[in-house]
Amino acid sequence: MSRWGKKTRILIDVDAGGLDAAVNQARLDWQHARHLVEISEPDGGLDDAIYYLQLTEKRYMYLLSQAKREHHRKRA
Repeated sequence: MSRWGKKTRILIDVDAGGLDAAVNQARLDWQHARHLVEISEPDGGLDDAIYYLQLTEKRYMYLLSQAKREHHRKRA
């Protein structure tokens, strides 16, 4: 596939309860990462804490958007 080709969409097939649990766990992980950034020392792993924060935030936003799509699909 070329670099400019259409992106394929990857969806995780999880039942509604499992997806809700995954969203809640991702939210907790994101909150934990925010706390780690707040308590990290500038010279002692702050870069790692920021990387973890970005990673968990992206995962949470992805799962949240997937849960919203699933909710809209069930309503239609």
